[in-house]
Parts: sequence; C-alpha cells; structure tokens
Amino acid sequence: MLNRVCFFGEMEIFTNCFQDWFRKYLEKTLLLRARPSFFAVYFVHYGCYIQSVHYSHKVYECTILALTFINISNGDYMDNHDIFADKLDFTYKKEENLSELRSYLAKYLSYWYLFVISIIICLGGALIYLGYLPSQWAITSKIIVEDNKDNTSKSLTNGVNSDLASLFEVKSNADNEVKILKSRSLIRSVITSLNLNAKIYDANGLRKKEEFNNAPFAVAINNKSDDEKAATYKLNVIDNNNYRIVDTHNDYAVTAAFGKQILFNKDSITINKTAAFVPNGDYEVKIYPIKQAEKELNDDFNASLDDKQATVIDLQLNYQDPQRGEVILQKLMELYLQNNLANKVRLADSTMKFIDRRLTLVGSQLNNVETDLEKYKVNNQISDINAQGKALVEGADDYQNKLNDNEVQLAVVNSMYKYVNSSDKPQQIPSSLITKDMAFGTAINEYNAMLQHREQLKSSFVETSTIITDLDQQIRIARDALKNSLMNYRNSLEIAQGQLKKQNNVITGKIAEAPSKERVYLDYSRQQTLKQDLYLYLLQKREETAISQTATIASCRILDDAESDERPFAPKKSLIMLMGFLAGFVLPITGLSIKEMLNIKIQNKGDIDKHTNVPLLGEISRSINTKALLTYCDPMSIVSEQIRAIRTNLKYVTDKGKSNVIMFTSSMSGEGKSFISLNLANSIALSGKKVVLLELDLRKPRLLKSIGMENEFGFTNYMISDDRIDTELLVKQSTINENFYLISSGPIPPNPAELLMDDRLGVLIDDLRVKFDYVLIDTAPVGLVSDALIIEEHADITCFVLRQNYTYKSQLGIVNDLYKTKKVKQLYLVVNDIQLEKNALTGYGNGYRGYGYAMAEEEESTGLNSLLKRLKPVTR
Repeated sequence: MLNRVCFFGEMEIFTNCFQDWFRKYLEKTLLLRARPSFFAVYFVHYGCYIQSVHYSHKVYECTILALTFINISNGDYMDNHDIFADKLDFTYKKEENLSELRSYLAKYLSYWYLFVISIIICLGGALIYLGYLPSQWAITSKIIVEDNKDNTSKSLTNGVNSDLASLFEVKSNADNEVKILKSRSLIRSVITSLNLNAKIYDANGLRKKEEFNNAPFAVAINNKSDDEKAATYKLNVIDNNNYRIVDTHNDYAVTAAFGKQILFNKDSITINKTAAFVPNGDYEVKIYPIKQAEKELNDDFNASLDDKQATVIDLQLNYQDPQRGEVILQKLMELYLQNNLANKVRLADSTMKFIDRRLTLVGSQLNNVETDLEKYKVNNQISDINAQGKALVEGADDYQNKLNDNEVQLAVVNSMYKYVNSSDKPQQIPSSLITKDMAFGTAINEYNAMLQHREQLKSSFVETSTIITDLDQQIRIARDALKNSLMNYRNSLEIAQGQLKKQNNVITGKIAEAPSKERVYLDYSRQQTLKQDLYLYLLQKREETAISQTATIASCRILDDAESDERPFAPKKSLIMLMGFLAGFVLPITGLSIKEMLNIKIQNKGDIDKHTNVPLLGEISRSINTKALLTYCDPMSIVSEQIRAIRTNLKYVTDKGKSNVIMFTSSMSGEGKSFISLNLANSIALSGKKVVLLELDLRKPRLLKSIGMENEFGFTNYMISDDRIDTELLVKQSTINENFYLISSGPIPPNPAELLMDDRLGVLIDDLRVKFDYVLIDTAPVGLVSDALIIEEHADITCFVLRQNYTYKSQLGIVNDLYKTKKVKQLYLVVNDIQLEKNALTGYGNGYRGYGYAMAEEEESTGLNSLLKRLKPVTR
C-alpha cells in the first residue's frame, strides 16, 4: 500500500510535464475515460518521490509500469478500478517495510541515553553492593575414622576373648560420626569455648569489619539473658581505663571501666583489654543468644563422607575471617576427638569396677572352700585319696568336666542376675563373661549401647526431655527382657545340671562302696576347682582391661588440619557485575515496554497502520514557532514544505476542471484541523488558485480570532437572515494573499445542527463553487457532534486530522466507521504535530533535513550525533 509521498521542489517541474504527456497518451487509448488522472498520478509519482539521484532508475521503472498497463488496456480493468483505489494511496509508498525486530530495535535505540544511564547506575550499584558485602572463605579439613579391626586392645589379646573389648570400644560407624560432628552439643561446646556468640566489629571505617586477633578488647559473657534477639551495642573507647557502651535500640548508655563486670540490659558482661588495645576508636559489639549462634554456625558448617567406601570425613566451614574460621574448625575437631576418647575411657573404667567387685566376692568364696578342705584332710588324715578312687574317678571324668563347665556358667549367670537386679540405676553389663551363648552376649551389648547413647544425649538434653524419657523407657524394657533372658538361661543351665548330676549319680552309685571320706573329699575338691577357675578367669580379664585402658586412643584422628582457601569463594564479583550490566540493560527495556503497553495514544505510523486502512494524505511536523498560526512567513521550514506536499497531493485526489470542496474534521478539539485548513488554504492560494475558507465550527469558532480578524458577521447571519444575503458580503479577503478569502462563522447559534441542515447551506456552497477553485471547510469534531456529517454531503473530500501523542487509538474506530459505512466520500488522514527528532526511527521522519530545508532549525552536528545517525535505519 502506498502510505505517503514526498515531493521536492526540483522534481515538481519534471513531474508535471511527464504527467501531462502521460495523461494525454492514456486518453487517446481510452484507458482512463472515467478518471483520466487516476493511473497517471500513480505512475508518475511512484517514480518521482525518491531523491533526485534516482531519476534515471525510477523513470525507467515508471515507463515499464506504464507500458504494462497500456498492454492490458483491452481487458476489463476499467470496470474494477475501485480495486486499485482500495490498494493505492496517493501520498507515499515505502520501498521496503521495516521488520518487526528492526522496528523494536529502532525504537529502543532512540532511547539510547536511558540504556547508558541505567547501565552506569546498575554497575555503580553492583560496585557499592560488592563494597558492603563481606567476603566468604571456605575452610576445609579431613578426619579419618580408624578401622576397629586394628584396635590396640584386640592386638594385645591376639583375638582371644576379644568380646570384652567391645564393652568399651563401640564400633565407630562413619555415618554416625558425621551426625556427631554436626550435633548441637558439639557446636555449643565450640561456641562456649571460643566465645563465638560475642562479636566485635570495627566501626571506624565505611565498611564494618569483624575483629579477631587484632581486637583491642575481649567480651566475656558472664550471663546472657533468655531474650531470643541479638543485642547490638555501640562501644566507644574513652581512654586507657574507661569506655562508653550504648544500646541504640533502647537508648540506654553506660560508662564503665575495663575489667569490671556490668549488667547491661539483663546481660552480665565484662570488657577486658587485650594486647592489641588502642585507647580510642568506635566499635560495635553484637551478643547473640546461644541458640542463634548455634544455628548460624551449623548453617555455615558441613560434614560429609568423601567416599561411601572410605571412612574419611570432609569438613568445611564458610566464614568471613579465614584465620578465625581455621581456629573454629580446628577447635571443633579437637573437642570431637576429646569427647570420643572420653567415652572410651569412661567405658573402660566401668568395666574395671565391675571386675574388681566380682574378684572380691569370688576370692572370699574360694578362701572358704580351701579352708574347709584343709580341715577335712587334717581331721580324716587323708594323704593320697586319688590312689584309692583312681579307677572310679577316671570313669567319671567326662561327666565331671561337663558338670564343672555348667556350674561355671550357672555361677556367672547368677552373679549377673544379682548384678542387674541389685540396683534401680541402670549399669553396663559385661557380655563377654557369657561364653557359651553368643546371642545372649549380643543382647547385653545392645543394652550397653543404649546406656552409652543415653550418656551422650545427657550433654544435649535435660533429664525431663522427651528423647531422654523415651530412651529410659526403652532401657527399662530392655532390662526387663534381659532379666527374663537371664532367668531362662539359668533355668536351662539348671536343667542341664540336673541331667549331668543324674548321670554322675550312676557312677557315684557304682563307687558307693568306696569310703565316704573319699566322697566328701571329692566334693570339696570340686568346689575348690570351680571357684579357682572362676577367680583365675576374672584375674585374666582384669589384666586385659587394665592394659587396654592404659593404651586407649580415639577411634578417629585428624588427617588434614583446618586450612582456608587462597581466595574467597563469595561474592563472585564477575557474576554480580554481569548481573548489574544485564539489569541495566533489561530495566530500560522493561520500562519502555510497560510504557508502550500503557500507551493509549497515537505515537507512530505503526499505530495508524494497525488500526485503520484509510489512506494517509500527509503529515505535518511540530513547528518550532508554536505562537505563529500561519507558516507563510517561513517558507523554508519543514511545516511549510509539508503543507506544500499536501497541496500537491490534492491535485491527484481532486477532479480538475471544477471547483473542489474539502472538509476538515477530527475526533476531538485540539488536534489541529483549523491550523491545517488555514495553512493549506493559504498555500493553495499562493499557487494562483482562488480559495475560500469557511469556518463552520459553529460551537467554538476560533479560527478568525486567532489571525486577528473580526467574527461579528458571518455564516450564522447568512443562514438566519430572512432576506437573501449576497455571498460577496460574507466573503472577506485575507490580508496575506489576494487569492485567499475567508467566511467567518458569525455569532454562536443555539441550534448549530439544525442550522446546518438548512438548504441554504447547499446554495451557499454551490455559489462558492462557481466563484472559487477550492472551498475549504473547517468543521466541528465529528467524534463529539454530528455537524461534520451534515456538511459532508456538500464536500468532495474529507480530511480527518490526527495528532501525535494527543489522539487516542480508540478514536480511530470513528475513522473506520466513516470509511467502511461510506458516510463520507474520499476520506483521507492527515497526521499533525509529529516530533521528527524523536520518531525518525519508528515510522516518522521524511528526510527533509537532508535536502536543505529547515536550515535554521538544524542543530550543529557532533561526532556522537553522526555516529547515532549512521545507526538509524533508513526510512523513505
């Protein structure tokens, strides 16, 4: 579609000559019998609207198109000339449409300064943010969990009776050790030992920095209140002995001496000087609740297994100060190893106490048995009883050995049952004394593990805690089950013992004939052997436990000490700067996009093309001299040249040989229809045509007043007069051009619409057609009142005026309604008040400045402007 045509002075003579020749030729061929100027206008101006440097190329193209139409002149296109009228616009044609992407880029490029400012601000904000954001360092270390198979106590006993070692060496599982390392009790121990819930910041500079080794004083927290919020204090060192501490939140201040305890907002603290003390300066002291300090340290600390197949635990702590972070992580590992070793020593001590108590009891029983045996031998004068009953004894040895073993197990079970049942307080039970039933020993080990777990939880929870209470319930249940197991095991041993005794009685019956002295002697001997074996067994275990206790070491050791990275891992400066740059680039795009979405007024040519198909007759730029209504005084201005372009375009949309009536209207007041009609009428008059301008905006007549002419007598007087008034009395010659005449509106009537419907309006216009070449009518806005539609029946062409950044897009619906319903004849659009400098990239701008026009308005070009102009897409 042709949208606009721009004509230049040096091309007009050539255009007119070629047009006359081409019209005559087509008239001879009878191709344009109905409208002889229709095709000629198109062909001539399609070739002539480009710059003069394109003369030969466009004239050649024009000739080819003309010959093409001549060759098809015998067809039936004459009957379908309206189809061409719908597709051709006699004002302008672009050689190529801007793509949608190019249009967006051009639109944003016109606001390049916003992008520059936004990027500079965002990059500056990113730099400021980096200046205030503290650095984060990663401190790492490694701990290895030793394999229990290489334990010292087991190697000393060569694996013999090694079950006793499990009483004080609970197997270290790497996953469990990870949980212990992250436990709250261990974290709290680290915070308490290093006083981490009190932090000192140097407030003398722009950026607060935490002080550690070079802190001038230390804060000792004697008693922290239960307040869940951290307390922040401003501390000012007055001199060598005194300081002033201020609570800015509560507006409370205290002046005190170093080394003396003070009660400050329920917190009992002591400020002590250090070796790096300086007798001046401002500092900030933050005291955190223990729970908050635990949470912060736990969030920054992580423990994980390097490999599931290995037992190496990786430790990492993220901290702002790398040196203090190393101290914290190293202290955490030291406390962990100390707790691990203390648990093993505590278990070994409990085993030693149990064995000592059993040795005392068994030793006393053995001493009684040996005393009774000695008295029996003396009283009965027995020297070698074995020789007398050798034969019988040898036959009963097998059963006696079995009975002895059973007696030992039964004695151990009885002792353990008494031990378990002797006290209400749960105590650890040695399982390795039960050597016959391994399942029973496993149950004892699980019971001991529960007791040890309870001891570990006591450091983190109070006795009334739900976790401790539940665990105590489990221990009681396990203890009752263990008692039942001991009783069942004892019953089984007693049954076995009864069977062995029965079998032994058979042999005893066989030796009944032996002297009774020998039988009594054998009874004493058996009791002595039983007690002696039990006593020696306990002595052996006591010695093994003593050796293991002396050689006890932790099941874990430090593989790598705490060490910080060479550089902080956060903040990532390059990423933040990139985000700042992207934000500076995205923010203007977002703002401009939102502005575009919220825009409801016509801003560029695309807004018109999207909402209407009405042809565009011309465009009028914004005038620098806003006070001047007429532009004839500045013939070299852009506005004057654009008025001439509309004047030239009218030649090809009007019928020559008769007077043409052109009506100007708009959707609302203030869009510039009066300005355009006045200047267009003056421009046509300058070309030698007689022009009359009717001011038929009867509701708000301001046209003649704006140019200093009287409006006392005019159209209203003509219409309401009973006598016929000669048009000569209505027409007033302008003072600026002898061919330019005006008819004022006259007084404002009470019924403008009814007045315009009078037949005398048609008579007046017919009379003016005879006397003038052009009759221009300035009417009221068609979007507000119906006056223009009443006048339209007398008009040949209707020009609908739009104004950039003033006319609403929705008001183009009025234009479409007039165009589609044929309420007006030959409807054309004229866009007014275009800002060329702002919209040259987005659909407006006609290149006048490149051809010598508006020299007074052209600003001095700079290097930057030249570069930006090269970046702008060419629009024609």
